[in-house]
Amino acid sequence: MKSLLLTAFDPFAHYTMNPSWEVVQALPETINNYHIHKLRVPNIFGLAPRLLLEEAQRVLDGGDWRGEPDVIRMTGMNSGTTKIDINLAALNIKDALIEDNMGRKPWNEPILADAPAAYFATIPVHEIVRSLRAQKLPVQLEFASGGYVCNEIFYRAAHAYAGTTTKAGFVHVPLLPEMVFDERLARPLEETSAILKAIIERL
Repeated sequence: MKSLLLTAFDPFAHYTMNPSWEVVQALPETINNYHIHKLRVPNIFGLAPRLLLEEAQRVLDGGDWRGEPDVIRMTGMNSGTTKIDINLAALNIKDALIEDNMGRKPWNEPILADAPAAYFATIPVHEIVRSLRAQKLPVQLEFASGGYVCNEIFYRAAHAYAGTTTKAGFVHVPLLPEMVFDERLARPLEETSAILKAIIERL
């Protein structure tokens, strides 16, 4: 069985929940031939990618998930859409419009000095988007993953596993109905988790 490390974030800013973690928790432990290992990381620059990379290298109990994962699928929250955004690239920049959970707000700073300006996702982004849109599912291609902690964790994972067989990619999910005053600005948990599951099935 293959291994998939699936990450999500804790709440940040004024939010009391993060839909990425709620969606990840709703998924089964096995999808197709992937064993899903779930990890919640903090919305903190530097710490989130470090915890992800440590977990990716750790030998886990049970014997069926050891060493490097076959896929690292990261998820985060996008409050500006009701669609599921599948990210194409991570940029070597930290541009925070709001503070992280430690009060940090880096601006126009590189994630890694003397490293590539960007990394493309190594999962089949275009094929997944085309397949799911053909089924009328609310997904869209998002060219870059912003400048917040989502982008940093995506970039660091892509950098760490560049040139290896481990594939990496990022998905942004919308808000949940209980997080908004108008449910038209959100998408139910069951729908979003079903779409994330469909994405994993196409890896």
